[in-house]
Amino acid sequence: MLAGHQGRGRWLAAAVAILAVGACDSLEKRPVGTIGHVQGFAGMVAADEPRAALVGRDVLSAGGTAADAAAAMYFTLAVTYPSAASLGGGGSCIVHDSGRKKTEVMEFPAIASTMGGAAPSAVPANPRGFFALHAKYGKLRYESLLAEPERLARTGTTVSRALASDLARAVPVLGRDHPARAVFFRPDGSVLREGDTMIQPQLAAVIANLRRNTGDFYSGLVARELVKGVQAAGGTLTLEDLRDIRPTWRDTLTLKVGDETAHFAPPPSVGSTVAAQMVGTLWERWGNAPAAERPHLLAEVSARVYADRARWMRPSGWTNDDPAGLVAEKRLTDLLAGYNPERHVPVTGVSAPPTDYPLATGFVAMDAQGSTVACGVTTYGLFGGGRMIPGAGIVLAGVPGPNGPPAITTMMTVNHNTNEVHFAGAASGGGTAPGALVASFLAATLDGKSLDEALATPRLVHPGAPDAVFVESGAYALDPAGLQQRGHQASPVAMPSRVEALHCLAGYRNPDRCDTSTDPRGFGLATKVGKP
Repeated sequence: MLAGHQGRGRWLAAAVAILAVGACDSLEKRPVGTIGHVQGFAGMVAADEPRAALVGRDVLSAGGTAADAAAAMYFTLAVTYPSAASLGGGGSCIVHDSGRKKTEVMEFPAIASTMGGAAPSAVPANPRGFFALHAKYGKLRYESLLAEPERLARTGTTVSRALASDLARAVPVLGRDHPARAVFFRPDGSVLREGDTMIQPQLAAVIANLRRNTGDFYSGLVARELVKGVQAAGGTLTLEDLRDIRPTWRDTLTLKVGDETAHFAPPPSVGSTVAAQMVGTLWERWGNAPAAERPHLLAEVSARVYADRARWMRPSGWTNDDPAGLVAEKRLTDLLAGYNPERHVPVTGVSAPPTDYPLATGFVAMDAQGSTVACGVTTYGLFGGGRMIPGAGIVLAGVPGPNGPPAITTMMTVNHNTNEVHFAGAASGGGTAPGALVASFLAATLDGKSLDEALATPRLVHPGAPDAVFVESGAYALDPAGLQQRGHQASPVAMPSRVEALHCLAGYRNPDRCDTSTDPRGFGLATKVGKP
């Protein structure tokens, strides 16, 4: 009997082994484009809205590149987070391609229409921007990346806490627009709340057309209908506006940070340029500054950088200066001239605080090969101006200038000797975003904090004018006592900044030391894809 049991045991063990091998073969044969195609570490994603992060995760698992994931995440956000990511808006992305060993930035700002009007609106730039990103760096079929966003719009998606928070604040503006009310309000007249189902069939039809022919959105039948719809909504748009808007590939602003190079988006990505000046000014001093001095050091740098911004920035966010000169060593040295570690020194040359509207959204993605994308998009206002294009379901974006410069803040650090990204982040929050991203970066890279701890670091901003430092209140409050002792007028406020980031301490080839995190002040999601 014992021998019989042993025989059956050996047979069962063999059967289990055969099944296990068969299961492995089945997994190995999963084609590119199928979730689970990548075995082991497939990358990381983080976004301000959870559904977008989940879609990005699935794209990476299916073998997509970081650019594929970013495009899919954006179009998902256009459905699930239209308050900041409408098809009508614009943005920018920093891209590192590990195969080409190249880091560059793609700008696609939503500029004002050439058509005059009492309530101007922006030319939609996001669809063409993410099409261009995919065309250069994508791998999966473009139409497959838009399939899930189209389905979510057509059959409905659950309103997330992130969107519900924005909807609650936007009732006064959305309530005046009939097309917007049809999408964002309940039948009883109240605004949608977290957990409600939001259905957008008109937006689904637009995304379906973008899947088949993106060009039609800019120069075909859809373009003509779009122009009519925008004008019917009281906005400004012409066929020439749509035809002429183009994404632009540009060199990044660069700084040396230890053995790595930090990359930032140049103007009109004003927040990224401000962050570049802050990092360049702080990097050599931060590690040697006592803990008690650091809030003061950050406040002084913030004030000086915002004073400099008032000199170089045009209302649209562009500059007449050479962008590289904004981060030149002499300029950064001059910014901190006269710094007193014991006392606040007021700045001159700035007469008004930054007018940046805080609403934007950022997201980051890294794939299994280490290619990385960090993007920010904006509608230049909460749901733009609160108007929706009839028949299209697209929220009209505001324009830079009246609503402040583009609220886009992104950065990335690359060790070009090993061709590996070590940090990438995207921040929203208008004038508070650069300081939030920089503080998170310094905490993770110089202070050795975990990424979760780094993003939870209390924040502050000194805008130059008024001569006051605004410190974070609430769950992540910053004690203003040390600042006040050094002569600062400190005012506690709630910080609207949100940071999405990833950090690979030893590069993507050591994924067990890679991490990604979403801002604890928001309602986003960050996740690693697959197992290291």
